[in-house]
Amino acid sequence: MGNCMGKVRYRTEGEKARFKKILEAISKLNHMELLSYWMEQEVKEAEMYYKLYQLSKEVNWDERVSKLFYQLYKESLGHAETLLRMFHEMFPGKKPPKISLPALEVELSEEQLRDMAYRGDVKDILEYLMGTERLAHDVYRYLSDKAVDEDSKATLIWLANIENGHYQKLRRLYATLFGEEASG
Repeated sequence: MGNCMGKVRYRTEGEKARFKKILEAISKLNHMELLSYWMEQEVKEAEMYYKLYQLSKEVNWDERVSKLFYQLYKESLGHAETLLRMFHEMFPGKKPPKISLPALEVELSEEQLRDMAYRGDVKDILEYLMGTERLAHDVYRYLSDKAVDEDSKATLIWLANIENGHYQKLRRLYATLFGEEASG
């Protein structure tokens, strides 16, 4: 597990064990299942960024924050659409199977997002989001190293680069708003 597990901060050993179990399950998915799983993850990520966009407008955060959340929402939706196109090209006439694995990235409920937004701590939210984007990047890289199937390997590398792009955008905004690099 090495590089991927080392950068992640866990609150509990249980959380670490849960993460490891999900990671192992993902690494056993075939290419069809993998595309379906990540498609769903990108849709969930888009939903989260859209909720954050709406909340950031409600609480009148810096407009650059709202703009970035909206951009990340659109990008995540676009990634889900790209994955769906890839799926249909590779598996004509098939429907994406439903994969009953939990999300690898920690999902915040709408209530938690609202709570963070109304506490007004943009810094905390940006740090949290950078952490999840970095985690997703590290996971994709880890899985691409383990993938034997060339299609899966290429898809995972593409996804890792996307998540790294999200991370870099969040990091740049953080540096702009707070005049410092994020810790970690």
